[in-house]
Amino acid sequence: MTERDLALAKQRAQRLWTAIIAWGIVAVASLVIAIQAWHRQVKDLALPHPLDINDFNRWLRMLPEFLHQHAAISGTSWPMPPFTFVLLAPLSWLSYPAAQFIWVLCKPVMLAIIFYSGMAIVRRCGGKINPLPMALILLVWLWPVVGDMQEGQMNLLMLTPLAAGLFFIQLEEFWSDLAGGMLLAMAVAIKVTPLIFLVYLLWRKRWTPALAMLGGIIFWLFVPLALCFGLHQAIRWNQQYIHAMIAPYLVKGAVAITSGESLPSFLIRLLAHRSAFITYHHGEAKKYYVNVLNLSVATAQWIVRIVLVGIGVGGLVWMRRTLSTLKCRRYIFEIGAVAAFLLWAEAWGWVPHYVTLIFTLLAAGLIASDEQAAPATRGRMTLLLILAAILMMLTSDLVKVFGPHASNYSRTYDPVLFTGIILVLGIMTAGYKWTVVTAKAPSPASSKPQGHQNL
Repeated sequence: MTERDLALAKQRAQRLWTAIIAWGIVAVASLVIAIQAWHRQVKDLALPHPLDINDFNRWLRMLPEFLHQHAAISGTSWPMPPFTFVLLAPLSWLSYPAAQFIWVLCKPVMLAIIFYSGMAIVRRCGGKINPLPMALILLVWLWPVVGDMQEGQMNLLMLTPLAAGLFFIQLEEFWSDLAGGMLLAMAVAIKVTPLIFLVYLLWRKRWTPALAMLGGIIFWLFVPLALCFGLHQAIRWNQQYIHAMIAPYLVKGAVAITSGESLPSFLIRLLAHRSAFITYHHGEAKKYYVNVLNLSVATAQWIVRIVLVGIGVGGLVWMRRTLSTLKCRRYIFEIGAVAAFLLWAEAWGWVPHYVTLIFTLLAAGLIASDEQAAPATRGRMTLLLILAAILMMLTSDLVKVFGPHASNYSRTYDPVLFTGIILVLGIMTAGYKWTVVTAKAPSPASSKPQGHQNL
């Protein structure tokens, strides 16, 4: 065995042990969070009037009303499409503490699918991520992931088919386009916001995955519900969901929660006299305002629409260049930008929603590690990842050292929102040649390399 072979074997062994240690830490941390959720739920059930310890607890309490009484969907207390009734139904057979415990322990499996799908996309682009950028990526991603686990939210569940679908679409085979489109559709049926990727596929003229995604949305929204509850009930629930959750935002621009961490929530609390957060002391509520203008809510909502449309159009202009293949760096940059826009455009959002920022983070990490980028570009992106890690840390309980209302003010001024903004701006202004990395070897008959071509 040559010295080069020994060095490669040593690198492979180091990567293997790094992965084993990292996932061991994830497993132990997940088990701790699962035990905490079990314990919190047991203590809550012992109270005379149990409370909802997290979002998952609220959904578990509501779920039997949908499954057994076919209750109507109203308001925003169940924010996911009714397809999620079928997905969560098995957990309704368990006690609340057991369901909390099992749900948390499902999250590491989702994390593995998401992370390795994203890394496979990066490698298929011919890219890599060095240790320092990877450490920063994981540090940024840590807080949304822990938040999703603790709150029992659905973001990682949605992100699992989304990441797998984007991985399959990049293969650019007929079967993989169909599989990828169906997986993206499942993500939409779990949480509507990934619908923006249908626009992306149409813009990129990827007709097969786009049609598969469109057909898959119809399939996932209606077929599982129809098989379990009948077609009439499936139609009824989907109509109720659109009326309760989709129409108010799309038609009227209504944002029910102005303390959220999406762009609409942020702009409305800055432009209109809407409370940023509320505190309670001895039973008395006190509202806090941060608005710099005193516009009407309707005017602020129109400004939100204009800003989002402007960002969307600007993104399409940035993506105007034709892609001959998705097996290139440009693909991860573009889906990273689309994923960030997905989060900005939500009616309201919270830190756990920002697990979807993983594609943006991987794109930034690729640039920070890419030998094809200028040294200044790599250094600038590394600094942006450091800044992103600092901003995301401000969303954690660590910020409470600055005072009793520090976490409220941190959420109000939205460091998580600006984390995505600075990363996308860094990606869009990276300013080096994009290349297509093909799987074909150079032709012996030609001395000109065929592995790379400019887009």
